[in-house]
Amino acid sequence: MTTPIPDPHVYLRTVDLNERTSLSVLAGHVRAQAHILDLGCGSGALGAFLAEHKQCVCDGVTLSQEEARHAAPFYRHVHVADLEDCDLDQLFGDARYDYIVCADVLEHLRQPERILAACRKRLTPEGRLLISVPNAGYSGLVAELLHGEFRYREEGLLDRTHLRFFTRRSLSRFLAEQGWQVDDIDTIERALPESEFRVAYDSLPPAVARHLLATPDALAYQFIASAAPAAQALPIEPPLNYPQGHALFTAQLYMARAGRYEEESKLSTTGIIGQARQTLRFALPDHNTSLSHLRLDLADRPGFVHLYRLALLDGQGAVVWQWRPEDSDAALLGQRPHHQLVWNGLHPAGAFALMLLLTGDDPWFELPIPAETLAPLRGASLEIEMGWPMSADYLALAGAVQPLERQIAQERSRANELQDQWHTQRMLLEQQHAQDIQQLEERSASIQRLQHRNALLEDSHQSQSKERAIWQQEATRVQRDFARLEQHLRDIENSTVFRATRPLVHAKMRIDRLLGRTPVPAPVLHTPVPQPMPQQPVDVIVPVYRGLDDTRNCIESVLASPCRTHWQLVVINDASPEPEVTAWLREKAAQEPRITLLENEENLGFVGTVNRGMALNTAHDVLLLNSDTVVANDWLDRIRQAAYGDARIASVTPFSNNATICSYPRFCEGNDLPPGMDTAAIDALCARTNPGQVVDVPTGVGFCMYIRRDSLNAIGLFDTEHFGKGYGEENDFCQRTAAAGWRNLHLLDTFVLHTGGVSFGESKSPRERAAMETLRRLHPRYEADVMAFVQADPARTARLALDVARLQAEAVQQPVVLAVLHDRAGGTVRHVRELAQFLQGKALFLMLSPAAGGVVVLRRAEEKEAFELAFRINDQMEELVQALRQLGVVHVHYQHLLGHSEAILDLPARLGAAHDFTAHDFYTYCKNISLTGIDNRYVVPPRAGECGCCEPTDTAPYAGTVAQWRHRNALLLNNARHVLAPSQDTASRIAGFVPGARVQAVAHTDLPAQLPAPVAHPLAATAPLKIVVLGAMSAIKGADVLEAVAIEAAKRGAPVEFHLLGYGYRSLQTQPRARLTVHGGYKEEELPALLQWLQPDLAWFPAQWPETYSYTLSACLAAGLPIVAPDIGAFPERLAGRDWSWVMPWDASTAQWLDFFTQIRERHFIEGQPPQQPTATESAAAQPGATFYGDGYLQGLQPRDQALLQPLDSAFLATHRLQRQDHAARSGALILLAHLRSLPILRGVARRIPAHWQRRVKNWLQA
Repeated sequence: MTTPIPDPHVYLRTVDLNERTSLSVLAGHVRAQAHILDLGCGSGALGAFLAEHKQCVCDGVTLSQEEARHAAPFYRHVHVADLEDCDLDQLFGDARYDYIVCADVLEHLRQPERILAACRKRLTPEGRLLISVPNAGYSGLVAELLHGEFRYREEGLLDRTHLRFFTRRSLSRFLAEQGWQVDDIDTIERALPESEFRVAYDSLPPAVARHLLATPDALAYQFIASAAPAAQALPIEPPLNYPQGHALFTAQLYMARAGRYEEESKLSTTGIIGQARQTLRFALPDHNTSLSHLRLDLADRPGFVHLYRLALLDGQGAVVWQWRPEDSDAALLGQRPHHQLVWNGLHPAGAFALMLLLTGDDPWFELPIPAETLAPLRGASLEIEMGWPMSADYLALAGAVQPLERQIAQERSRANELQDQWHTQRMLLEQQHAQDIQQLEERSASIQRLQHRNALLEDSHQSQSKERAIWQQEATRVQRDFARLEQHLRDIENSTVFRATRPLVHAKMRIDRLLGRTPVPAPVLHTPVPQPMPQQPVDVIVPVYRGLDDTRNCIESVLASPCRTHWQLVVINDASPEPEVTAWLREKAAQEPRITLLENEENLGFVGTVNRGMALNTAHDVLLLNSDTVVANDWLDRIRQAAYGDARIASVTPFSNNATICSYPRFCEGNDLPPGMDTAAIDALCARTNPGQVVDVPTGVGFCMYIRRDSLNAIGLFDTEHFGKGYGEENDFCQRTAAAGWRNLHLLDTFVLHTGGVSFGESKSPRERAAMETLRRLHPRYEADVMAFVQADPARTARLALDVARLQAEAVQQPVVLAVLHDRAGGTVRHVRELAQFLQGKALFLMLSPAAGGVVVLRRAEEKEAFELAFRINDQMEELVQALRQLGVVHVHYQHLLGHSEAILDLPARLGAAHDFTAHDFYTYCKNISLTGIDNRYVVPPRAGECGCCEPTDTAPYAGTVAQWRHRNALLLNNARHVLAPSQDTASRIAGFVPGARVQAVAHTDLPAQLPAPVAHPLAATAPLKIVVLGAMSAIKGADVLEAVAIEAAKRGAPVEFHLLGYGYRSLQTQPRARLTVHGGYKEEELPALLQWLQPDLAWFPAQWPETYSYTLSACLAAGLPIVAPDIGAFPERLAGRDWSWVMPWDASTAQWLDFFTQIRERHFIEGQPPQQPTATESAAAQPGATFYGDGYLQGLQPRDQALLQPLDSAFLATHRLQRQDHAARSGALILLAHLRSLPILRGVARRIPAHWQRRVKNWLQA
């Protein structure tokens, strides 16, 4: 192998004994451990090989410094010199060598005689001269000369640097003349196609071509000679027998797969030019199952071919297809695709051969072998029997044929153009005809639509006429009923009972007034009169009792705030029991001149301590600040500005996360800071969103309360006599100021963080109760005022504005998804909240749920958020769409349609957004939701996607029939981007309902990737099997089945007991009549601890409907419990392949269930034998939720343009804030109904009321 390197004529060569090259043959002449002089060593390939494989010592001479650098590692000495004039004695001294090598050297020298003479005295007595030279008599070179060419090349026999040329005879004679006796001359042969001479031998006269190939050394490319110095040398005679040379051509077979030919799918072989009959063979690969066609490229040059036979053989050599000229139509081949071929008739000599004229360098044709014959073959082969006679006559024929071919091609092109024109005209006529037909059809359809519309209008007119008659009858009946009711009310008013109960009614009215339930009078409009602020500083009073970290954070935040108001920090240590608090306060006060530190000798409590601070500077306003607060920005400037916004303002309290009626985001609750926000960020948001806004409050909140000095002078300090160490003192103060005509304000543009519960130590509850009693006694209207304020909640619009501002700030960075769902608790809401948590920081989720009165409520998905807006669907749909746009909604995800009007289905179109749908149950086509009948048991449908419990003609949830309702739902699902189901069972049912929708099974995101292996605890022989059932058990979830099996267990005395962690839809029989204990409801976060406490042996799911996922099943999987579940819904696939799990027929009888539990107790829990795993379902498991929602769910969803996220003004927010009304009557009725249903005497009656009627009553009462 030869690789050029940058210098001219510098090559990196390698020696491979598996290849016959001049270097490999020369290396074969050298014995091991010899000394070598390599003249013209080049890059050192020979020396490297001999040093490694024969442990020879080599010296060398080369012409190039670059070559010497490459050769140096393998040679003892390498000299850079010109062999034409170098002195070997000077270079190598007296060194003698076993071999002197001149590999491809002599032909480059003007005087090779000189170097041969210098080599004589360099050899040892037995030494040999080894040379290689090119053969100037190579037949390819001679044939090129006969064509009038003698072209030098970069390398090869006519290398540009060659000066001397040799044949076998001239080489032998030249060496003898120089005193070298040749031992033998070997050859390196090279076939003509592999040489640099591309000679068309068949273009020569046949006699000349045959003579050239028959000459000695016709294919000898190089000569290898071994010689020794001699006093009298003689030339050696050439051998008598030479191998016959041949001129070759190359044939190729291309194999098509699926009708396509690729350069990688071809086979090659060679044939002999001038051989009248020969067979070429191609061995097809074993993996040819997909072959569709074969194409034969006959040669790589023009010429004549006689084709005798084509045959396809199978792996055993049997013929499966063949073509012979005498047996087949000769035109058959000409009908197949071909190129640069002219077909002639049969060979006139009667040899049954088809003669082909190859007119170019790439002649080919496709073989007429059927595809079905090719497909099944293994190890097949293709044989071509052909001849290539040598003749120069083909040139004349080709010269005559090629113009004819060009003329034929032109005629064909012209014919094709005419045909294309004809096709174009025909297509235009056909299109015109089709348009005419389409217009006729459209006109016909338009006429039909008009006819249908007229029929509908006629039907509508008749229907309206009937309705008018019905309404007239109804109006008459209502008037009659009203008259009767009026008379009945008069009778009641005159009755003894009414007169007796009138005092009770008056008492109720007084209670309502006391509790603030009286109608709120319209507020008296008051024009505030801003007051000039005094020059004196504000005393920020921080009483400290315990909690070093909170105290440090509070004081550091005050010192760091950039306020313009002049202030001083008065810190009062109320005899803290924590020495580290006292030490830090003293150290900080010594360092900071703005701090005045006071220390109580004994604990005075909050009230006494604050009064000491307020009395310190009698001309200063004060701001009371708990030691567990943090302030930010210019907080004090804004609070003071509000305090002087009117003449008689006593106190100002800002927003906080934990400040009862001043709390944000949830009113009257303790809150964490919103995710991603600190005190400074949320305070700045308040300042931007609600600048200068205030509302009057019945009382300030003492965690951070600004008090003007003039109100203190008028009202006095806090009441230490009644309020001890603290609680209620600020409420009492504010009530006293309000009674004196002062205002107490809640400031809506400032936020102060309040940790809560640190400032005054423990045991607040007794103080709270005592303080409330004192407040009631001193201020009888205090609670009524507070309740009226809570009911009115005048700061709610400002809190909503903050919610909107926060939401819009987040919507700039991430897409907002609207989740449409029902108004019930359960798995659907949980899934949306889990999804919002899973994609936190990547997407925001809003929830839209129905409410009473045709209203929908918009909320954030996070449970701890208070954002709520309400819209009436009938007349406020446009405002809803406007709000969704301005809040950044870019995608709608329908989670449930229950309770929604049909108009909600239009939201994606109104928003210009795509939508998804998740099937949490079967409400898309089953109005009973769960595929259950009137007996609350699964009704097996005729096929997937159909419901066996609803008739198409039944009344639908919206309006119209069930068939129409299903059609609308199907349109929604078919147009969805994704239709998701949490299990494969659900996905297959939904896909049956909407076969054209993009339905896929994607699990929820509630479980980790790895679950604990289930563990079964050994059971003593006398111990009962403890079975737990989880959740709120409705009839369809198996409450009746659970009760029946528990009763049967008690009757039989079976060693099985059931525990319901949850509650039933009615009162269930318990011990002793049933082996059942009902433990009551629980919070989700409490469940792991409850299961740990109960230590059940297994969990049972007696569901009577095909549940789509089951979060309670997830809880049991996460707890590693053994599980028994029915064979419908998601249970079988979620338990497939799980240890200690059983899947049982859902409709098993009471006796069968009890027998089953008894058997597994004995066999598996006592004997300890694990059960067989439930078999896998036919369909694949649902895709993990983390994979789908993490990778593909948000693809294509981008945040809405910031320019479109305009704030919602306060009037809009006030209009659409959710109105909270007093539903005491309905709540009481609901409680009474639950009590009546729990009574044993009515338990059976409750079971007979259909579940959907129970749901309707419950929903109405809850609304």
